[in-house]
Amino acid sequence: MILELFGPSAAGKTTFAAELVHVLQSQGYTVVLQLGDRRHPIKRAALKLFSSLYLRWIEQRSLIAAMLAIFPPRNKLWAIRLKWHLEILIKAWSIAQASDDVISIFDQGTVQSVSSLVLLSGITDRASLARALDMMPKPDLLIRLQAPREVLEARLRERRRSLGIIQQLLEVDLQSSLDHIDQVNLVVEQLESCRLPMICVESLDRSGLTTAAEAVAQQVRERRHVSQATFLVTGLERDSAFNQTAPHHHV
Repeated sequence: MILELFGPSAAGKTTFAAELVHVLQSQGYTVVLQLGDRRHPIKRAALKLFSSLYLRWIEQRSLIAAMLAIFPPRNKLWAIRLKWHLEILIKAWSIAQASDDVISIFDQGTVQSVSSLVLLSGITDRASLARALDMMPKPDLLIRLQAPREVLEARLRERRRSLGIIQQLLEVDLQSSLDHIDQVNLVVEQLESCRLPMICVESLDRSGLTTAAEAVAQQVRERRHVSQATFLVTGLERDSAFNQTAPHHHV
């Protein structure tokens, strides 16, 4: 099962992901947090910085090429970084899809990548957005994180003050981060026509964080229960059909 956290910069995706992992593990689930561990900022910055060298030696996937053709980033450095990120993301997503008994949580997943491409390309027409969302693999549950604009701006300013010199060079500017709020809303409007399972949460303090994580855990339990019931019914129907058509041997 794949869960994706989705929202504008500073909405708290990484913080919420850590809390959600804790809550789900406490309920007995096997959980893997994919891609988004920010506890090692220097390592992450180094990976981003040298991603351009890495990309020269890998084969570009057709999906990545198609996505970047729809939303070509205006900045060459960001185009390089997005190619690298999408390559890693798609590989991790494929592994997660094959792991039926594991809950994989992406705090930077496929829907989030589409919103980033919208931001960095400046292309906001709905036809292009619909094509991109249709092409990308979807999570089993999308978790949209929300916060008031003034809260997001305060968090973004605080984040920029805490960044090192290299990290500041690798981050978008404050205004672009604020513009991302509008782009996320645009993606959400398009997603409503896709009927993608989505839950909206808001966690402005520690108590709200835990409450929101427990609400998502409840959704996970319900969806897994429905999935298992569907699998059981399908299996019984298959067994019934087999019993009716398969040869019977009497001894």
